[in-house]
Formats: sequence, C-alpha cells, structure tokens
Amino acid sequence: MVLRVHIDTDCGVDDALALALLARARQAVDVVSVSAVFGNTYVDQAAANARGVLRLAGCGAEVYIGAGSGLARRRVERMRPAHGIDGLNGAGFSQRWKLPELERGHSANFLAFAARRKVTGLFLGPLTNLAKGLLEDPAAFRDWRPTIMAGAFEVAGKAAGGADFNSWSDPEALQRTLEAGVMPRLMPMDVTHQVSITAEDLAKGAVCCGSPLSQRLTKAAGPYIAFHQQVWGGEGCRPHDAVAAASLVAPELFSFQPARLRVAVDGDRLGRVDRIDGAPNAEVCTSLDVAAVRRLILGGLFGWSAVEAA
Repeated sequence: MVLRVHIDTDCGVDDALALALLARARQAVDVVSVSAVFGNTYVDQAAANARGVLRLAGCGAEVYIGAGSGLARRRVERMRPAHGIDGLNGAGFSQRWKLPELERGHSANFLAFAARRKVTGLFLGPLTNLAKGLLEDPAAFRDWRPTIMAGAFEVAGKAAGGADFNSWSDPEALQRTLEAGVMPRLMPMDVTHQVSITAEDLAKGAVCCGSPLSQRLTKAAGPYIAFHQQVWGGEGCRPHDAVAAASLVAPELFSFQPARLRVAVDGDRLGRVDRIDGAPNAEVCTSLDVAAVRRLILGGLFGWSAVEAA
C-alpha cells in the first residue's frame, strides 16, 4: 500500500535530497502536500526550493508557506554555512511563483486536516508549523505519529550547546509537540550521522541519470560536502533528512524504541533533547541498516541501474 505523506521542510541541501527521494519513490510514497518553515534559509525561499525540486521530480503536490520564525521569535539565523543564503548554495529556485500561505484565518489548520485524514507527517526542519497547529486544534493530532528530524544524544550537534539545528531553532515547538500526545518518531543525528555519501557518488549518479534535477542537486551538494568534511572529517557528507525520508520508504531498515523526552528551552543547553524517566512521549530511532539505507538513497535519487552503492 502506498503511504500518503505531508512534508514540512526548511528546504536546504539534505531536505532537497529527501524531497527528491520521496517524489521518485512512487511505488511506496505519495507526496500529497508540503509546507515550508524557516531554518536553512528564509521561509519563502524554502518554499520555492521545495516546489522546484518536486516539479523537476515530476511531483505536483501543493507547497504552502509557513512560519518565518520560531514561537519565541528569537533572531533567525539568515545564512547556514552548509546551505548558503538560498538554501541550495546558489542552486536555489526562483520565487516568482506566488505560493499559498499555510495559515489562513478563514479555514481550519491545514496540518490538522492532514492529521485527521491519516496522512503521515514528515518534519525536516524546526517544528513551528506543527506547534501552531497543535495550539489551534490539539485533538486532531492526538496519537499522530509523524517522523521528525530532531535530537542529538551521543553525537553533538553544531548549534550552540551541542543541540541539533532543528531543535535549537525552536525548542519551544518541539517541547509543545512532546507534551501534546502526538507521539512523534524521532530521527536523531546519532542515527543519520552513520550514513555518508560522497561527491563521487553524486557526480556519478548525476551523469548516469542525466536529469536537470540530479545535476542541480549535485551542484548544491558541493559546499555541503565540504562543510561536513571540515567539521566531521571523512570523505563525504551526512544526508540527514534523506535518511529520515528513507525510513518512510523502507521502515524495515530502522529500529525504534519508546522513550520519554524533554527539551531544554533556555540556558546554555538550549535545544538539547534528553531522555528522562516516565511514560513514553515519543519513539526514538536507535539503529538502522547503514549499507541498505545508503543504497536506497542513491538508488532512489538516481535510479537503481544508475549507481552501484557499496
């Protein structure tokens, strides 16, 4: 059965890889709608990037412009070193298309509508859009189990205090989600950090695939890979959001365990996610089949016959 998915994204480089992967995984996933949020770039640019990636991948899902800042309205970081000012290191898409707003006062919350229709949620950026939806219509999200890219336990994130960027950008939104009975499936950096793809992988795949989207993704990934090599070492980059997306395409490759989580919403540990005692309020991904996930990502992006992923 094909899984119907709503994606919430701050469309930077790894988000774009995730969107392309899911848009091309038509045998397993139907991307029905997308919302943009601030994070890797401005929210309007994130929406334009998401729309551009999806259209080049042959997906006509509607894209909505969501929150431009977090619940606490802290200063928004305007340029990420791995993503550039347009989110895709100069390969971002034009904003000439007028995209609809996610929040429309005359209608019900769009995310609540998706949750009530049992559409699976995938959240790749700060959780501001979800937190606002919870405030308006909490009953719609009860026992919803969206997959969210958040958390850094043993692996230190690169935001201040060692948090992952998504949680640090809007810790109040993540904490509200954990308190609301949503039961998210957390994909932490500890897991996504284990998968690596190289510039050679992307270049080879783009040449074999030959599509405009593949060429653009390879261009965008160059500085992203260089940043990861500088910060973490190794030959490639960690395609964090694409790993989270892969868990929807092939869930059998991932293991989750229930946990109770709490987020630091102030102080030097802002955005850090901790396991605490008590009844579970989330599931945390604890392991994955690294080689199989790597093959799935590269094969999904470029075609199974286009690459030989070791």
